[in-house]
Amino acid sequence: MHYFKSVCLLIFCCIISICSWSQEPFLITENAARFLSPAKLDSVTASALRSAAQKNQIGPAIFSERYAAYRPRIAELIKSFVLFSYRVLDKKTESKNPEPGSPAFTAIQQQYLQPVQEALTRIIATPASVYPLLEGDESDRVIRFHSELNILASGEIQVTETIKIYNGEGGTLSENDDIKRGIVRDFPTKYQHKDGYWVHTGFNLKSVTKDGKEEPYSTQSLDNGTRIQIGDADILLPKGIFIYQLVYTTNRQLIFHSDRDELYWNVNGNGWVFRFDTVSASLHFPEKAKIAAAKCYTGLFGSTDQFCTATATGGNSIEFQTIHGLNSYEGLTIAADIQKGILIAPGSTANFLNFLRANWLVPVLLLIIIIVFFYNWRSWNKKGRDPKKGVIYPQFEPPANYRPADLGYLYQQQYGSHLFVASLVDAAVHKKLEIEVNKGSSWFSGTEYQFNKPTSVAKTSNASLVNHFGFDVAALYGLKLKPGTYNSTLKSLYTSLETRLKNQFQIQQTKGYSNSGYFSLNRGYLFLGSFLLVAAFAASIIFLIMNFTVPLGIFAAICLLTLLVMQIVFYRIMPAYSEKGREIADHIEGFRLYLDQTEKRVFETLTPPEKTLELFERYLPYAIALKVENSWANQFDEILNKALESGYQPAYFHAGRGFARNLQFADLTRGVSSGLSSTISSSSTPPSSSSGGSRGGGSSGGGGGGGGGGGW
Repeated sequence: MHYFKSVCLLIFCCIISICSWSQEPFLITENAARFLSPAKLDSVTASALRSAAQKNQIGPAIFSERYAAYRPRIAELIKSFVLFSYRVLDKKTESKNPEPGSPAFTAIQQQYLQPVQEALTRIIATPASVYPLLEGDESDRVIRFHSELNILASGEIQVTETIKIYNGEGGTLSENDDIKRGIVRDFPTKYQHKDGYWVHTGFNLKSVTKDGKEEPYSTQSLDNGTRIQIGDADILLPKGIFIYQLVYTTNRQLIFHSDRDELYWNVNGNGWVFRFDTVSASLHFPEKAKIAAAKCYTGLFGSTDQFCTATATGGNSIEFQTIHGLNSYEGLTIAADIQKGILIAPGSTANFLNFLRANWLVPVLLLIIIIVFFYNWRSWNKKGRDPKKGVIYPQFEPPANYRPADLGYLYQQQYGSHLFVASLVDAAVHKKLEIEVNKGSSWFSGTEYQFNKPTSVAKTSNASLVNHFGFDVAALYGLKLKPGTYNSTLKSLYTSLETRLKNQFQIQQTKGYSNSGYFSLNRGYLFLGSFLLVAAFAASIIFLIMNFTVPLGIFAAICLLTLLVMQIVFYRIMPAYSEKGREIADHIEGFRLYLDQTEKRVFETLTPPEKTLELFERYLPYAIALKVENSWANQFDEILNKALESGYQPAYFHAGRGFARNLQFADLTRGVSSGLSSTISSSSTPPSSSSGGSRGGGSSGGGGGGGGGGGW
């Protein structure tokens, strides 16, 4: 029961509070309200205080905000001043009921107004009583912004902007004090088309004046337009009201629809830091034009508010005006259209040139693609064409006096770890090296390799080993390799073989095609394309940082990908054989055909050598070098496994710990070849040269790898 009473009391208090809030604050007495309504008293009070506010340079928008906030307080103040007088008047008039609007009614109304006017005079004389309602607004602001637009039949627009500003002194209630020497006006000249590309508009400044006299100014280019800085850098602008006028012409601002032509214009722009008391525009089309439709919009960018009016002043003219002031970064945008046939649209040539200028990345990328393609094609046609290929048929022996690494390097025209492995296996086959293969001690340690000196090896000089295998095989004796572990000795031998192959078979660019070499990589002819690819990438980044749109981003990505693919293709086809190199390459391809034997029908009418263990070992290094060791091992799988059962021990490696006895020999051969190649590659690659940061000295990011305006 006690809870129920408490709830009822709470509801009653809420109702009383709502009623007190909803009571008219300007209701002095019930009798006085018969002659001077609260609304009338409110209007009289606001009008008098507004006039006083204007004298203190308080704009209508600021006054309206302050008056709405302090209205109840002002009403109480007025009531305290006039209540005694109203009670005296009530006694005299409570029995009178004159007709509203009659002389008697007006006379009584004036009697009630007189104390109010006296009270307002006292309030205005002592503004502290209603602080901060009448506190002077020393904020810099635009009192009036008016734009006069005359559209010519050519599509050019003549614009006269009149900007009336107040330069205040700042203060506790000021929003800004930006104006020191003058104002700044930004005019955009670059817009995004609905299809995703950019359009440039013209801008030609004719004159700038202040209070009817020429005023110094300077212009500077912005990323999307032009900035006009008005004023003298050596002269400070005093407090007061100033009227600036800018006259300029612009073009390519009209929208040419299929059934009408339209101007869609941002009058003052949404980039101003100042408030605007009022913004307006007068729009004039050519004489024969008839305005069919017009709209205006106000507010922040993207707002669809329409706190503005559009008033026709003739068949071809119309006035636009904001209903109330605009805050910082708010603008007035107008739109009006007329019938076709009055305005001249830009021609296709002019549109095309404008497109190229505004979207310069497009022609730049297309031009680079054309240059790179024709330069690379010309270079390939002149230097990269191979001599005519001969008839390829199976060869049962490699070219005489060529080692496995020689054949692989000539056939693939590039060096790789598999060529070094082929040379190692070749040395093992010739009893100059013993390769021991062991499984790692854990699941993740990988396969380990140890190179030993054969027990029954004929003494051979180091020079002879280098001459035969391309590096000093004796330097490997006792060496152990683990995956991912760098070994400087192996790196030296690996590089030695690469250098020998390059010097022996590759034609240097300065020598031209001659019998002294077998092929030329012609990499120098790819420099221009690579340079232009980098330049195209840099140009795309620079352009898209400030001008990104999805269509242009996709276009740039496609062009860069095209250039990259083009360079890769020409990189692969640019190497070319000499006549001698072409002849040896044909022989190598025939020998590879025999080692691979994917086309068994080719051998049905031929007599290949008998498959023996000696033949397998002799040609295994060649198969590794030509990347067909899997096919070559598969051909001997049955023979090898039977030989193993009889105690056969391969000459080129020993399977140590960790290998299952039932492992197929061909699988082991493939695993050793690919595993050793991978280990060679990792062991010959030095670690990063960075000093690191685990002990200090590191750092984040270290290690490898419509316009607007303002004052000034």
